Amino acid sequence: MRNIETALLVDDDHAFRTTLQSAFRRRGIRTRTAATVQEGLILLEDEPVDLVVLDHRLPQADGLSAITRYRDACPGAVIVMLTGHGDIPLAVVAMRRGADLFLTKPIEVDRLLTEAKAVSVVDKAEGRTSAPTLNLEEIERDAISRAMRQSGGVVTEAAKLPGIDRRTLQRKLRRMD
Repeated sequence: MRNIETALLVDDDHAFRTTLQSAFRRRGIRTRTAATVQEGLILLEDEPVDLVVLDHRLPQADGLSAITRYRDACPGAVIVMLTGHGDIPLAVVAMRRGADLFLTKPIEVDRLLTEAKAVSVVDKAEGRTSAPTLNLEEIERDAISRAMRQSGGVVTEAAKLPGIDRRTLQRKLRRMD
């Protein structure tokens, strides 16, 4: 298991950022925060971190387009893309650009840390890295659950949020039970 002692949280939601920062600090993780992609990159110039939690939707530049820059600035860090609007195509793009994990908000801090610690460590001596695990079923389940909550349980409305057919959503819901 990977050890995480330092973290950088990049999110434009001040309340979310400070809440997550406090939770990390209670768990002994030195944590810095940034509200924009550029601000986060500047903080990494001073000191690399073990974990970067990067929001998808940010002002000026979105987190998705910045993953490569964060990977270059901090190659050994676990990069977690967080979003409130997750879907499978977005997860695939994030992983291809270098994110180690793709998680949806709201997220439990312990789950985030457990998954981040489980990301395979790069074996620099061998020049190998294990491929990150992309659990598409979990991403889909989270997106469907969020859509159902946002729609108040109305299947027709929930299906519109991820852009799928109502009957498809009903089949997926039956499989989730």
